[in-house]
Amino acid sequence: MLLPSLKPQLPMKNIRIILALALASFFATALVNAEEAKKEETKAKCCMKAEKAGEKCTHECCTAAAKDSKACEKCAPKKTEEKK
Repeated sequence: MLLPSLKPQLPMKNIRIILALALASFFATALVNAEEAKKEETKAKCCMKAEKAGEKCTHECCTAAAKDSKACEKCAPKKTEEKK
């Protein structure tokens, strides 16, 4: 007869560990996807199209903004706060 403190409890511990790892990986993936979406929001559509084609945007306003490491205000205006 086994004592109550010596009963094997590995299956339940394994499930808890696997569940914790799965949950942590879910949150990490969600965080990475949110960062990528945020980066794409700042680019103008013309720049994104050119990037997909493997080229650089040829608009003068975009090239000038790219030199300053900024997004073009004309092609990719900043979003204003929504009115309630």
